[in-house]
Amino acid sequence: MDALPPQSVLIVDDALLYRRLLAGLLRQWGYQVFEAENGEQALALLAKETVSLVISDWEMPVMDGLTLCREIRQQLQDRYIYIIVLTARDSVEDLRVGFAAGADDFLRKPVNQVELQARLHAGERILQLEGTLASRNRRLSEALSQIQQDLQAAATLQRSILPPHHLRQGDYFADWLFMPSAWVSGDLFHLFPLDDKAVGFYCVDVAGHGVTAAMMSVAVARQFLHGRTVDPFLFDGEAVTPPSQVVRILNERFCAQHPEVTSYFTLVYGVIDRHSGEGRLCQAGHPTPFIVSDSGAVREIGEGGPPVGLLEHLDWDEYAFHLAPGERLCLYSDGISECENADQQMFGAARLEALLASLHDHSIEALLAAVEQSLNQWRGMTTDGAASAADDISLLVIERQQGLTGDKNEI
Repeated sequence: MDALPPQSVLIVDDALLYRRLLAGLLRQWGYQVFEAENGEQALALLAKETVSLVISDWEMPVMDGLTLCREIRQQLQDRYIYIIVLTARDSVEDLRVGFAAGADDFLRKPVNQVELQARLHAGERILQLEGTLASRNRRLSEALSQIQQDLQAAATLQRSILPPHHLRQGDYFADWLFMPSAWVSGDLFHLFPLDDKAVGFYCVDVAGHGVTAAMMSVAVARQFLHGRTVDPFLFDGEAVTPPSQVVRILNERFCAQHPEVTSYFTLVYGVIDRHSGEGRLCQAGHPTPFIVSDSGAVREIGEGGPPVGLLEHLDWDEYAFHLAPGERLCLYSDGISECENADQQMFGAARLEALLASLHDHSIEALLAAVEQSLNQWRGMTTDGAASAADDISLLVIERQQGLTGDKNEI
């Protein structure tokens, strides 16, 4: 057992002779005994001595036994103290009042020695169980604290993988909104250089939440990083690999590498010609991207497609688009469209499109702040962080700007 039986007992009784009689009896049984003549003396002694078992008379001057029970429960919450109340009362109502005050057991005066010893042993067993439970709770608390520290570290690591804010690739400027439902997230996104002619972008949402989803999203991000350097599958010779072919390659790899894992991810991957704004993208189970023009008009790109990593030997379609100067390409995870309010109504893709269209003349930074505020209001987010999202939320906005030179934050 984690806790030893208590060896210290406090006797509280204003009758000196009766108190000494009990004290002598308990010392014969091997207990260390403390004495007090009223509740106030008992509380002062309990504050100094580690005593976990109290035998107290009900009727006492200054502070009676039931008041002592209440004060012990209020003042000494760092440990459990087992309280036996001695009384001549035996009505059901008296017992109810005594238990409500915090007493654990009752003994009728005059006390029978055999019954007293049995009640003491019962109290010791309860205290031993309390000690064992407290010890296990401490270990659980320590383990939970370690898990929280690890999750904080994982969240910091995952955020380091996210692209920087205010990301620029030539005439293309991007920024993003990221609101994980937990410490770590299965959402990931990027805008990155492919060569001097094209930029690439992706938006990933791994099925599920928490650490497993976060680890999978990191694995996907590593594929895109290696696809430009170590294993350049994002290139077909000197040309850029078509997005649909990239998605097929990723599907084959994740199905082959993790055949026993049922996790999968949705994805939008695409490329844009730096000079013309002509682009192609492949939609794999991810919400449909859309373009907002400089006048606020909205047009969607894509017609769906299966997610990645779920089934082998699948094909995906590819969709062409043109991003004109002043237009914005918007990619988002279903954590936005499926975000529910108090009435379990979803935010929906149409509401998001209308919101971004109404903000077409705002800066991207102001647009993202407005979207975050709208989502928080929709789900009933309070200042203390209540009503967190059920799913990870991410939004990547890529704007083509005119006549800018130089690349900033190229990664």
